[in-house]
Formats: sequence, structure tokens, C-alpha cells
Amino acid sequence: MVRLADHQRPKIRPAVLVPEMGSQNRPTLSTTDCSLSSFMNVQNILKVPKCHGGLDGKGLSRGLPVGIGQVYPHSDMVFDPPRQKRRLLRWLLPVALVVAALVGLAAQGAGSDAREEIDYLNELSAQTTDLAIGGDALRDVVSRLSRIERPELETVIENLEEDIVRGLEFVEEEPPSDDLLAVRALYRVALEQWDVGVSGFGEGILAAADEPGSTTPTDTIANSIVALRSGDELFVQVRSEIDRPDVPDPINPLRVVVLSPASGEAIALSLAYTEAARSPTNGIALRPGLAASMIVADPEWQLNPENQVVMPATESVVFSVVVTNVGNLISEEEPITLTLIGPGDPAELSSTIPPLEPGAQTTIIFEALPVTPDEIYEVTAELKVVGVDMDFEDNFLQVMFRVNSE
Repeated sequence: MVRLADHQRPKIRPAVLVPEMGSQNRPTLSTTDCSLSSFMNVQNILKVPKCHGGLDGKGLSRGLPVGIGQVYPHSDMVFDPPRQKRRLLRWLLPVALVVAALVGLAAQGAGSDAREEIDYLNELSAQTTDLAIGGDALRDVVSRLSRIERPELETVIENLEEDIVRGLEFVEEEPPSDDLLAVRALYRVALEQWDVGVSGFGEGILAAADEPGSTTPTDTIANSIVALRSGDELFVQVRSEIDRPDVPDPINPLRVVVLSPASGEAIALSLAYTEAARSPTNGIALRPGLAASMIVADPEWQLNPENQVVMPATESVVFSVVVTNVGNLISEEEPITLTLIGPGDPAELSSTIPPLEPGAQTTIIFEALPVTPDEIYEVTAELKVVGVDMDFEDNFLQVMFRVNSE
């Protein structure tokens, strides 16, 4: 290695930071040369990479790293951010804002779609809850077929049919997203099967009671059980579709819906239900029935100590007949007669019984008839039922009485 004498070594002047012309307190570097060693010393002081390139005609250093500045080797070095970077920042900021806005809108849209899907599934959940309750009610009345009344069965069937119609109207609407198309399709088919099964089951049970000698109701009931089970199985698939990861969960989970009345062979169940529907201990069969329940007299009669019916002394009496519909369907308009037999010729009056709801009563008031004190009379009320009646024996009432002398 060759060692240089002190007078042969290049002199390095210390870099001095001075204000740049026209700048506001920006640091500048002043030196008298731009030799390699000078720049190395500047790098050590300012901790900047080595410069590359040379000087232009004005003594400006080229090749300094972007963002370091310009160097004036014989006067000042000014550190000034390059225009290219400032121009890039001016472009990047608006683009970033636009991208952020688009992302926000996309997120907002996605959130709205999710809410619509959840609302759709919540409505489906509410419907299936009603259907599940209806299925429980159906199994309850079926377990008591030999003891229930016709209106109870009809009410359960009608409520289920209304719930199914509500569901069929719901599936006519488009779901909020394609992810729910399979849910809607399966739910629609399940509802259609339930519709066939529920209406057929109700019709079959009532026909079995109303037509004791017919075998058609048994087949109708068996086919209805098959349809109900088909709907139950399809609804299991509906629940599986909703459990997929890409389908949001409803707020209230879907209940299990089972409308089939029981497990077992459909034909065996149908035969059992037919027999129960025809049981004489229930009120399922159509049983039209009017009954003459009571004869009322004015003045009022009463029993004497000998258990004889007596009437206070009077010269006339007004009779009324209370009629009751003891059947399970609305009665038709029917005639009624009242006959009074005593001294002299019999007196006969007639009137009409209006249609009555099951269990309803009406009172038919006849005109006054003359009577003689201290005489015995017999009054008879008879319903002249023209149509079908389950018991004609209760259409007739007769009372024998005596009119007191005082």
C-alpha cells in the first residue's frame, strides 16, 4: 500500500448547511468540490446513499436518490422533493378515495341483501310454526275420533288449510336471492302435498261417518296419509337447504313440521280411522235432529200433591212449545202442530219452525185456546219433520192436565 504524504492528500472541507436562495429555512449543503471522497463524507454526515452520475453544465449533481435533493458542489446543495413524486401522490389519493367509496357501497348492498334474506326466512319460519301447531292439533283429534264432535274436526282441518294457503301465496313471490331458490321450490312442493293430504283426510273421515256402507272413504284416507308423509319428507329437505353455509340463519329456527297423523301402514291406519269415525259414541256423522223439548202453559201449570198436573182456574190458555236442534247440522224449516183434546171438539193449531243452528232453540207461541174449569184436557205438540231426522221419537210431547174450579 502506498502512503501519501500529508501535502499529497486531498483536502476535504467540512460540509456547511446554509439556507438556500428562495427557500424558507431549507437545509442546504455547501462545499467546494464534488470528489468521491467529499461525497462519501457528505453521505456519512447526512446518511444518504452514494451519488451516481456526474454534473450537468450548471454544476448540478445528477443521480442522487429520489427525495434527497439537489447538490450544488461549489455553492449549495438543496434537498427538495421531486415533482414526479408529488404528481404521483396527487393521482393516487383520488383513486384511493374512489376505491374506498365503491367498497363501502358494495358492503352496504351486501348487508341489505342479507337482511332481505333473513326477513324472507323469518316469514317462512313463522308459517312453519303455525303448520307444526296444526299438525299437533290434527294428531290430537285423530287420537280421539271415536269421542269427538264434528265441529272440532272441521275446525282443525280448516285451520290447517288456511295455513297452507298462506304458504302457497308466499312461494308465489320471488325470493330475495338465488341462494333461496331451492328453498322456495322444495317448500312449494311440500305445501302442495300437504294441501292434498289435509283436505283429503278431512273429507275421508267425514264421508266415513256420513256413509256407513261405503268403502270409498277408506281409500281416500289412505291416499291422504301418503300425501301427508310426502310433504313431511320434502320439508326435511327444506331444512337441509337452509342449513347450507351460504344461507343466513333466520332469527327463529324452523320447527320440525309433521302433518301425518301416525306411523304405520297407510291402509291399516285408514281402516282404523274409518271404524273410529263410524263409532256411535262420537258426533262426527251428519245427524239432523229436531226435538220437542217442552210445552209451556200460561197460566202456568204445576203439580199437586198427587203428582197430577193442574192449572189455576181460567177460561183460556196460551201454549208454547220449545224446539231444540239436537243434531250437528243446520235444520231445515219444518212444520209443528199443537192439539188440545177435552170436552167438545179437538182444537188444532199449526206453525213453522225456522232453521236452527246445531244446539239452538226456539219457542213457538200459539194463539189462546178456550178451556172450562174443573175439566181434564190433553195437549199434544208434534214436529212434522219432512226430511231426515236421527230420532223421530223425540218429535212428540203430550201433557194431561186439569183446570181447577177456583
